[in-house]
This record gives sequence, structure tokens and C-alpha cells, in this order.
Amino acid sequence: MTMSLVSRLWWRRYLHRNGCPWDELALFQELAPDQQRVQLAERLLRQVQYFGRREDALPEWRDAARITDRDELWRIWPQLPIVTKQMLNDRFRPDEIKRRFGCEGRADSTGGSTGEPTHFFHDRHMLRAITAQITYSMLGMGWRPGMPIVSIWGSERDIGKQVPWKIRLHYSMARQYNVDGYSLDQGTVDRVLSILHRHKHVAMYGFTSMLEFVAEQVLDRGVAIEPEKVKTAWNGGEILTETQNQVFRTAFGVPLLNRYGGRELSTMACQFSPTAPLTVLRPWLFLEVLDESGKRVEPGESGRLIWTSTICRGSPFLRYEVEDWGTFQAPHQCESGIHALLTIDGRSAGVVRLPNGMKINNIYWNHFFKEFREVRQFQVVIRKRGDLHLLLRGERWSREREQYFRGTLSNFLHNLPVEIEWVEQIPRTNRGKRIQVIRES
Repeated sequence: MTMSLVSRLWWRRYLHRNGCPWDELALFQELAPDQQRVQLAERLLRQVQYFGRREDALPEWRDAARITDRDELWRIWPQLPIVTKQMLNDRFRPDEIKRRFGCEGRADSTGGSTGEPTHFFHDRHMLRAITAQITYSMLGMGWRPGMPIVSIWGSERDIGKQVPWKIRLHYSMARQYNVDGYSLDQGTVDRVLSILHRHKHVAMYGFTSMLEFVAEQVLDRGVAIEPEKVKTAWNGGEILTETQNQVFRTAFGVPLLNRYGGRELSTMACQFSPTAPLTVLRPWLFLEVLDESGKRVEPGESGRLIWTSTICRGSPFLRYEVEDWGTFQAPHQCESGIHALLTIDGRSAGVVRLPNGMKINNIYWNHFFKEFREVRQFQVVIRKRGDLHLLLRGERWSREREQYFRGTLSNFLHNLPVEIEWVEQIPRTNRGKRIQVIRES
């Protein structure tokens, strides 16, 4: 039995045990706009009624939970509060959700795009939906179970964690090859090329800047990639520019499809063909695009992306602000709301050279700091004098905890000097974002 067949059988069993059916994601797109509006209203109302009756409910949710008319919900929906990352950390703490409401599931965290780690809780049904969302988007972009996947992401050991044997077995059976992308060098490119050489067809994905780095090096080396060696490819974690897409297409023969998501809500929107917009995964998600004052923007205008999960019963992702911006066009909306995005103006981390000559992807800091619950916000300053200055906001840790922090960081940064300063506030940009990595000029 070939490894491809074994993997296909494994995928079938894995999805049956860990995912939920995703037929309604495709069927919803075929409904008439008025039918979509009714179905979305029913799902949103169920979420408001559930969270409005929970002990940690916001007052506005309690009032909205009394609504029985769908049209009334649509009318008052824009008046409901926007849930922020800080609210998740302060009011809706994952450990309390599990203890107080008996939710079965898993607590998780994300480094976010703004230097502000966020903690949340996914209930069991949400976990199954996440598996379905990821798989549905991969299938839509051309991957098939059993096809090897080259993932240029980050290594858990670089943030002081070990990968459990069950996870390593999962990657093996899924035929997923993980290439460390936090620290980028020629070895990174060698590992990618070695994997491509061993397989007839593969899918590739990773952080945009990591994929761009590998593509540029492939072109610089003059390596010719066989046609259709890479069957499909997509980005994640960062915005995708046309320049980056062109570099990757030239190197590997296929474009990068734009898949937008986050650890909180999984895949939120996906580009299923090179010229298509990013389809919102409705009805599991509901999207609003608002200006800074909370009003809906017009087509073509950039606005804050506000997401509502119609599935999660752990953390309340009701009008949740992910702190990314985006645009849509007039054909991308109807009476049921926005069904596609034209552009994403989220985080663009990129690769930076440290004073010791080491090249790392700025995404490393997001994943490193999310492991330290004491840190609420952070900023990394690369100093001219040759060291790093870390600005941290949160709860000061014990001596033992700081030693662990410094040891993990030192191992990854090859003993580059680091100064730590606890501060009361880290300034935002005029768009409300915090710049997480800056270089002294």
C-alpha cells in the first residue's frame, strides 16, 4: 500500500473523528440573498440568546436575548458592543469559562498582529468546525487528501516548547512537512528543495514573507522547478501583495492564493482562484466592515473587520474586532451582508536582520510572547548599539520565570544582548495599532 493511499485513509478517519460536515458552507452560497438573510438572522439570534443568558453577559446582550423577531435583531445589531481582545483577556477568561459554565473544549492563545497576546476558549463544537473550515478551504484551493504539504511556518522549539509525539505522528500521517521559518537562511531553502525533490506533486503554504524569502532564493540560485511540482499554494498569517505573489509564481509556477484567518476564528475568508475575491465562510461567520466611529463603510473604503462566530459557545466572538482592516466592492454585498473581501490590510511582518546578522521573521515574537500569560502587550526595539530592548506591559514575573524567559530567548537569538523594561503603556499608531517591532534609525 502506497504512502499516498495510507494518508488518504488516515485523512478520512481523522476528519470523521475531529471535523464536522461542511456542506452548508457551499450550499449557503447558492441560496437567494433573502434566504441567506433569514438563515443568518436565526443563527445570530441563537448566539445572542445563549451569551445573553450567561452570567458573564454584557448588559446589551441580556436585552437583545429577549428579541424573538429576526428583523428586530437586524435593526439593533449595529448597536451591540464590539468585543475587543482586551475584553477577552479581562472579562471572558478561558479558565473561568470552563469552570463557571461547564464548557468542554480547549483554551488557546494567539500572539495577534499588534503585540497584544489574546487568550480564549473554544468549545468542542467550535474545535470540530475549525477542522472543517481548514479542510474546506484547502480542498477549494486544489489540495487533495494524501497530497504532501510543505509548511513554511515556525518551530515550537524556538519558543521553548516540545512537539508531543502525537502531533509528530499527526504530521507524518497527514504527509505534512514543517520547515522552520522563524530563522531564515540557506538551510531553509535546502530543506524545501529536498522535500520537493522527493515527491511528484506537493501543496505549499506558510507565512507570506517566509514563502517570499524561499522563492527569492530559488530564483537567485537559478533552480528550475518542474512544472506542476507545486500543484497549489497559499499564504497565511500576513497580507499578500502582488509583488510577493509574482515572485512566488515565477519561482514555483503557481500563484499564491490568499487565505485569511486567525487562531481565534480559524479560516475566515479564502481566495479559491487567482482572480477571485476572498469568500467569507458564511454562515459560520458574519462580517461587518466599519470605520473608526463604528459606522459601516462604503464599498471600496478600508474599514475595521468585525467578525461574529455563529458557532462558538466558549469565548463570545460577537462583533469581535480582530484589529485588521480590509475592503470590499459593491458586488461583494447583498441584503444578507458582506460575502467577500477584495483586500486584507492585516499584519505584514516581514524578515528583519538582527544586530548579530541573524535573519528572523517578525512573526516569531507573536508566537513567543503568547506563551507568557504575564505579558499583556509588547514591543521589540532593535537598537543601533547592537542589542534588543523589550518593552513589556503586564504583570512582572518571578525571578525563576524571568530566567526561563531569558534562557529560551537566548537560545534562539544566539546570546544577543536583551534589555527588558516594564512600562505602563505602549503607544498606538493613528489607526489604533501597536507596532510590535521597530528599528532605531
